[in-house]
Amino acid sequence: MPTIEIDGRKLEVEAGKMVIQAADEAGIYIPRFCYHSKLSVAANCRMCMVEIEKAPKPMPACATPITDGMKIFTFSPLAVEAQKGTMEFLLINHPLDCPVCDQGGECPLQDQAMGYGKDVSRFTENKRVVKDKDIGPLIATEMTRCIHCTRCVRFGQEVAGMMELGAIGRGEHMEIGTYVGSSVDSELSGNMVDLCPVGALTNKPYRFTARSWELAAEFGVSPHDCVGSNLEIHSLRNVVKRVLPAENDEINECWLSDRDRFSYQSFNSGDRLLVPKIREAGKWIETDWETALRYTVQGIRAVLQHHSAQQVGALVTPTATLEEFHLTQ
Repeated sequence: MPTIEIDGRKLEVEAGKMVIQAADEAGIYIPRFCYHSKLSVAANCRMCMVEIEKAPKPMPACATPITDGMKIFTFSPLAVEAQKGTMEFLLINHPLDCPVCDQGGECPLQDQAMGYGKDVSRFTENKRVVKDKDIGPLIATEMTRCIHCTRCVRFGQEVAGMMELGAIGRGEHMEIGTYVGSSVDSELSGNMVDLCPVGALTNKPYRFTARSWELAAEFGVSPHDCVGSNLEIHSLRNVVKRVLPAENDEINECWLSDRDRFSYQSFNSGDRLLVPKIREAGKWIETDWETALRYTVQGIRAVLQHHSAQQVGALVTPTATLEEFHLTQ
């Protein structure tokens, strides 16, 4: 295995890996926007610039493969100056509207602007404005915030299998959008919201209903797919506000289907049954759980007096978990 050195630490790294992968494995932070461990390398945001010994200029860590004996500096004056220069360019057209942005508080651009941005902008010209696009009922767009990282484009092409978003135009006139005003119809489209490192793509049903720091998280298991995707259920004052994927490389990696991501809205539906009911004299009457379970046991015992256990069946919702099916048995 090649031996490299990052900020003075000697590491043995598997051949063929990129500098940013070696740094992540060693717990060394390198800022990034376009790089994602589950997507192909684009190297178009240039935020991960690092200094490499004997290289004539800073190099993007996400697109530079390691070589034996390589010496890398992630926070040398040259590397930090390159990262700060990149951040200044990214903020030229990005609106400084963090207080009204739904991504505020969990935004990689916001966090990295604190570490690598300047307190005063030298850009005095007018910022560009991009018209928002209606791409469906699940994703809200604020495309003026887009920094062209193309994560959403690569996700559709490489993971969802439907390249519904793409880039048109060049330079400052480049825009991310759908083909001839189409909607985004992939059953994995919500993952684009997670991937977006700015507030350009946000969760439309969740939009402006809560802030990330207000939410309490509970872990759960997907009720709608066949693999048991791991979930994080976020609630505010006992009301579920959104559902996000919990990372598990053995099951769902960091992805989640739209059905699992957005079905939480049924929790707050007026048609949802919240208390047990028993039927007496042809009418449904609300009761407590102890009474309802006792009533059920009595009913099953009465049936078993005239029929065998093999003749008794149960109706269980298909959205129940395997554990609930087992308990029902």
